[in-house]
Amino acid sequence: MKRSVRNRLAELLLGAFEKPEIRAALAWLALFCELAAQRARPEVPLADLLAAPRAVFPDMDRTVDVALTHLIGPEKLLRLRRADTGEILSTGMPRRLEGEPWMVEPEPDARTTFTAVRERVRIYTGLLARLRPRTTSVSSDPVKRAMAEAALCFNAGLFFEAHEHLEHHWAGQPKGKTKRFLQGIIQVSVGFHHAVEGNYDGAINQLAKGLEKVAGTTGEILGLDCDDFLPKVAAAREAIVT
Repeated sequence: MKRSVRNRLAELLLGAFEKPEIRAALAWLALFCELAAQRARPEVPLADLLAAPRAVFPDMDRTVDVALTHLIGPEKLLRLRRADTGEILSTGMPRRLEGEPWMVEPEPDARTTFTAVRERVRIYTGLLARLRPRTTSVSSDPVKRAMAEAALCFNAGLFFEAHEHLEHHWAGQPKGKTKRFLQGIIQVSVGFHHAVEGNYDGAINQLAKGLEKVAGTTGEILGLDCDDFLPKVAAAREAIVT
């Protein structure tokens, strides 16, 4: 998957943690991917997308216009194309839908790796389905909440998304134990991302840096069971080394 596409997908997921309308946009993207799979080609008539059953997508109560603004447009994932003339609508919804052969399709860079995009969206929607709704008590500790969300990403193999999510919170932390701990977990996530990408030297390096920053940490920190997690990270690094 191209880095630009990966980044746009990750931005959607991280935005979905915070904003219901972006979570709804991901539901629409999942629906598009499902219909495209049924058609065995990465394009779906807009009329079919709008008319498709939505019972399995609980976030479909948001208006399609709002959701599609996060999916269609410059630097987004999808675009609209007229099947008869080839005209591309770069932003928004067509003024007229009835009788107009608008097709929804991935942007060219996403189309070339659409199978990978579809799989990533499937993982995202499953992850969001397991995410507990934000509550006042949890929202009062946004860093702990971010750690829980990053852990969901990490456990789903979304190491890039995990470190991106934590970096947003790490950057705003004052110097101290919490910031150092977050940086260590970020570097661990980066290390596993390198490993998945086949960059084993980078993985070994980043995992070592991360483990150094969290060395001596025990018990539960920001909801993370360090006694369970950190030895597993060290063992994974040793397995890569050998």
